Amino acid sequence: MVNNLIKRKKIITLISIFVVVFIISGFLFYKVNKAEENNKEVLFNHIEPFFETLNLVRSEYVEKDLDINKIVQGAIKGMLKALDDPYTRYMDPQAFKREQEDMFLGYFGGLGVIISVKDDQIIIISPIEDTPAYKAGIKAGDKIVEIDGKSTEGMELDDAVNILRGEKGTEVTIGIKREKVEEILKFNIIRDIIEVQAVKEKIMGEENNIGYIRITTFNVNTKPELEEVLNGFKKDSNIQRIILDLRNNPGGLLDSAIEVASEFIKEGPIVHIKDREGVKVTIPSKGNQYPPWPLIVLVNEGSASASEIVSGAIQDSKRGKLLGEKTFGKGVVQQVFNLSDGSGVVITTSEYFTPNERSINHIGIEPDILIEAAEDSEEDVQLNKAIELLEKKSKEETILAEVLEKSKPEYYEVKKGDSLWKIAEKFYIHSEGWIIIFEANKDKIKNPDLIYPYQRFTIPKK
Repeated sequence: MVNNLIKRKKIITLISIFVVVFIISGFLFYKVNKAEENNKEVLFNHIEPFFETLNLVRSEYVEKDLDINKIVQGAIKGMLKALDDPYTRYMDPQAFKREQEDMFLGYFGGLGVIISVKDDQIIIISPIEDTPAYKAGIKAGDKIVEIDGKSTEGMELDDAVNILRGEKGTEVTIGIKREKVEEILKFNIIRDIIEVQAVKEKIMGEENNIGYIRITTFNVNTKPELEEVLNGFKKDSNIQRIILDLRNNPGGLLDSAIEVASEFIKEGPIVHIKDREGVKVTIPSKGNQYPPWPLIVLVNEGSASASEIVSGAIQDSKRGKLLGEKTFGKGVVQQVFNLSDGSGVVITTSEYFTPNERSINHIGIEPDILIEAAEDSEEDVQLNKAIELLEKKSKEETILAEVLEKSKPEYYEVKKGDSLWKIAEKFYIHSEGWIIIFEANKDKIKNPDLIYPYQRFTIPKK
């Protein structure tokens, strides 16, 4: 069933930091420099030394029984590593197939961490909520320095993934280097089946008027799950504010990020994408049907890629405020290609920019309101601050509405036998109030002694 699904899919553009990369079958096209590399003879001259070396190894190396596949795969990994890009990588047929199955089955066995390589170290982008790693206390920004007693120095990302994954119920020990902590922290974690729910929601606030939305990943389920939540909030007339939580969300599909941003931004650009030729494509909002609720977006160093597209678009469009800590800083787009032997490569093909054309890659996005997470407390100070700010805004608006209501004038339709003095006695303590009525209706009253039935007078508040 999985293989049939794969055959029907085309190459898909990814912007994810996930090591569980979303794979769609496609075709590999050589893209070479139009001037020089388009010449096949020149290209062959570049790679001829590789074939010469491979033949020398086969004919001269001391051991005869060589695994040529392993040698070639190592050469491909070395070629991609020479690009010095942590997101461009090779997957052997076994790893490629496993990640395809992870995509279609929607679950896998492991710890529940999103990892990448940064500064030649295996780094935790984010732990997935309610997984073994999350419950054990693994945090975004932690560096994995040991796995089962083996140093990760020089370890390939895929090798680390292969070791960390495993059957449900098996144990793995990881050594963590954490900022501001001198010693290596050891965690013994039991693997489990990891299933990710894209969208979660709650009702918050003293008056239950704040809708809280937590997006954990950007995949094919994110948009329909988000729309279901937003439709529920729209029907609930009490919901007047929104908190969108993108903390520790490592990213996902480009289309999903655009769809999510569009639910909050009615019009205008969402993101700009530039390819290797410098050609820029601007992707606009798809529009939405939801009220312009006051919005606060929670972000931190685990908010990456698609999360940064959404938060950057909301910040630049002034649709809402970002609260928390600076985001991760991944502003490049990858494509996944399958090779003829069943293996695959992930290649960075373009860079993206916010609507105001700010670069994010290796920089991140600074929040509008900087609130650092509490280090030694379970209190969620960032979420609490967002609730406090939205409730304050709600109270200020309520007070303003009450003031306007109190100052709102009344109206009176003149009846037969009325005079300004009689009307004044209905609304004011004494008949001298007729002067107030007269001043407010000079356009209708030419002579205070002459008023007529059915005239409609404005009666100012006292």
